[in-house]
Amino acid sequence: MAVATALTLAVVAGYVFVSASFTLPPTAAQASVRQVFAPYFSQQWNVFAPNIMRSNRELQVQVQWREDGELVHSDWIDVTDTEFAAARGIPLPSRISKSSFNAAQAYMSRYNALSSPQKTRVRDTFIEAVGGGEFAPIQDSRLLDEIDAAGSAGGDEEFEPVTDADVVDESAAAEASGNRSAVVRFLRYDYMLVRFAAAFGSAYFDHDVERVRWRIETQRTNDFLHRFDDEPRSEASVVTFGWRQPGREVDPEVLTIFDDVVERYTGR
Repeated sequence: MAVATALTLAVVAGYVFVSASFTLPPTAAQASVRQVFAPYFSQQWNVFAPNIMRSNRELQVQVQWREDGELVHSDWIDVTDTEFAAARGIPLPSRISKSSFNAAQAYMSRYNALSSPQKTRVRDTFIEAVGGGEFAPIQDSRLLDEIDAAGSAGGDEEFEPVTDADVVDESAAAEASGNRSAVVRFLRYDYMLVRFAAAFGSAYFDHDVERVRWRIETQRTNDFLHRFDDEPRSEASVVTFGWRQPGREVDPEVLTIFDDVVERYTGR
């Protein structure tokens, strides 16, 4: 009995000592204790959320079409909010309801891999005049060379680091050096967004869309103490990109799918 009591007291004393070393203000013994016991007693919450999101992004789209030969433009459509509104209250919503959110995350991770001069260029239009009052997309190869050259002229000091919050897939971080492959990755996603925006805009407004552009609104989430507040504690930031012109018309089968999506989301 005495042995069991002594053993119990020793275990309790050890537990109290270790707990005190982890919670009390720093002491000379704390570093040594942490090194030995941290693998067994410390709590690593990032095991459950290794890439926790610290901000919300929304993809907003604006389109142009022709009426009586003149270009007219739409209001901004918040595609992400439209998708999320349709999924609210549904315990297991379809993953398609966050497609624009995922697209905005992936697109901005590639955007943040560019240099400051490159970012300035890609926020401008990708359309050029071809004569006779006509316009067309800038050729892929020339656009790639132009953006790549902007990075070379800017120097390595112009590059901004890519943070965990910016990276959606691990491969994006590996490309965050401002080299030509980073530009290729960005342009591929840019072209994808052109086709997505054209299809969504055509279905939403029931017009043959001629030009598209988008902006990404980023809102940082409230800190832990204000997590239940309805109003955000910080101002949202908005990055607006210039007009793009689709290289081809929206495929009729794709348009049919987007017509159905828009009808389900908005009742239009």
